[in-house]
Amino acid sequence: MAELPFGFTVRVPESWYEFDVWRAGRTGDLARLVDARVATAPDLAPHRAVLLKVLREVAGLAARHGAVFSAAMTDHVQDAGTVLATLMVLHTKGRADPEGNTVEAIASGVVAVPRAPGTPAWRRVEIVEVDAGRAVRVTGVETGEIDAVVMQTLVPVPGGHGVLDLVLTSPHLSLAEPMLDLFDAISATLAWSDPRGE
Repeated sequence: MAELPFGFTVRVPESWYEFDVWRAGRTGDLARLVDARVATAPDLAPHRAVLLKVLREVAGLAARHGAVFSAAMTDHVQDAGTVLATLMVLHTKGRADPEGNTVEAIASGVVAVPRAPGTPAWRRVEIVEVDAGRAVRVTGVETGEIDAVVMQTLVPVPGGHGVLDLVLTSPHLSLAEPMLDLFDAISATLAWSDPRGE
């Protein structure tokens, strides 16, 4: 994997859990995160075990995908249960030819899928502006082992250092539109920083 010449920042709502992917699987960070949240919101106490289980599953998935950052939403909504969403930030080398890592080249390599009767699957591809610059936005519903609302924002790393990919997902297809609005707001905050995160 190419080294990032500097860091990045991305903001998620305060209710989300943010965690270091490497530490999540090797320390008690996730338990401490949940305990801190329960301390400020005691009504979550009966859900502690479930919250911790979900976060461990998200952390495991993020680790398997090589994510450099991850966050999760596990908001409890009355009459709807727990609403889940996840964020993973991936960094890839991209293509060997730097010309293949431009926004236009990345967009041309992703196939759009129109909405069609009989399947929830669809995919839209567009070029957008986020705080970090021009990016490829891939939005839709992906079907497979688990159907999910998905938004990917792919940003070329300045200086030819690969591509950063923000992947936001939620299994709640019935909430697709509000989820995509939320994902758009989170993705728009992606910005570059120096290695100290300043």
